[in-house]
Amino acid sequence: MSPRHVTPVRRRLTVLGDGTMESCELVFCEAEHGSVRVSRCEGCPFAGPRSRETICNGVVDCALATLPISGSATDSRFPPDVAAALRVGVALARPVVCCEDSLPWIDGTRVSALRESSGAVPVVDRAGALLGILPAAAMASAGRGAIDDGVVSVADRAVSAVSVHERESLSSAFATMGSRRAREVTVVGDGHVVVGVLSDLDALHFVAHVVRTGMRPVARCAA
Repeated sequence: MSPRHVTPVRRRLTVLGDGTMESCELVFCEAEHGSVRVSRCEGCPFAGPRSRETICNGVVDCALATLPISGSATDSRFPPDVAAALRVGVALARPVVCCEDSLPWIDGTRVSALRESSGAVPVVDRAGALLGILPAAAMASAGRGAIDDGVVSVADRAVSAVSVHERESLSSAFATMGSRRAREVTVVGDGHVVVGVLSDLDALHFVAHVVRTGMRPVARCAA
């Protein structure tokens, strides 16, 4: 069977300043070297014939994708330095939850998507550009004895963010995490727009899997 080369679909959810939510699905486009909305794939000449079907399963068939999906090809070997040289965007798969800087803090504490986030929450402006993060500890305590700060917005609770560009290499992301002693980095695209999040465990698992198998570690897929 010919290997299926795919790129994962991931969700970016943004809690806007008025408390409403904006959601979009993104893929890392290797033709444009950046994240684009998945709707762009439907008319792309590089998209496979099953793209519309596989989008529902969390991946898009793409002739330009660097890696085949795990289980669809004979195992091969990637040198570790080659795997680590892959772009950060290729490894992104997890959803990311952001919030707009103008969202009142007390309103943010009531949004389950923010309280239930497993990591830090990127704070963005109206264009989606990264301004800072709400630390995981702050979000974990949100709603449990939180003080009603009135007009205080989430921007007032934000701290500086550790970020990497999606076109940087995974080895560069490891270096950034090491130098900043960060377990997780916010991933941005052009214009500093948030496109994802990458943890050290995500990156290590991805590189180790590629080195071992030559394939992408995607759990959700169509056979």
